[in-house]
Amino acid sequence: MQKLKILLLILIPALLLTACSKESEDSILLAAKTKLEEAKKLDSENKPEEAKKAYGEAIELYKKFLTEYPTSQKAPEVYSSIAKIYVDNLKDYPNAIKHYEELTAKHPASKEGKYGMFMVAFIYDEMLKDKEKAKVSYQKFLDKYPKDEDPNEKMSESARMMLQMLDENRSIEDIIKNTQKDSVKTETPKEEPKKEEPKKDDVKKDESKKEAPNKTIDPNATDSDTKKK
Repeated sequence: MQKLKILLLILIPALLLTACSKESEDSILLAAKTKLEEAKKLDSENKPEEAKKAYGEAIELYKKFLTEYPTSQKAPEVYSSIAKIYVDNLKDYPNAIKHYEELTAKHPASKEGKYGMFMVAFIYDEMLKDKEKAKVSYQKFLDKYPKDEDPNEKMSESARMMLQMLDENRSIEDIIKNTQKDSVKTETPKEEPKKEEPKKDDVKKDESKKEAPNKTIDPNATDSDTKKK
């Protein structure tokens, strides 16, 4: 019993210290956001080395969040933020793919997970110019998301178009032109044949027919009979 009391006296302060030292979700995210804004400012001031360092520090803060709060509802957003910094600011595409894939694997049901899966294919296609890996990734995306449940997203539609471009070795401009041609053919109404306007002589004849009195004259009738009528 005495040993248990001694053990508790040792453990409780240690647990309290750990709890107090752990930063809240919001404080870590605020620090990461502040560091990211600082990095962008340095970028705008044409200080690439300092900006690169600040971007790296922002990423480390985001990673700290994922380590301390791996099951947080904000975790998918954080993964997406890390990958976005690698793509937009550091141009480190392999690391961007790594974090997008991790996002998709750990949070497959989230909208960020779907976006991450699309971005893997897009990075292979547009940034790394690895067309074969892009094809595989687009097809993998379409197998999981064959159509857009949300009409505002258009990711499945875009993936299908990108895959078609890669398969047919065509540019997006070619596909858009063909799509526009098809829509014009479908939408153009047939012209109705023009009706010929009646000639002036025919109009006069019709008018004279309408104006003529409808009287029948008996050729055998006398003048007096005609007057009676």
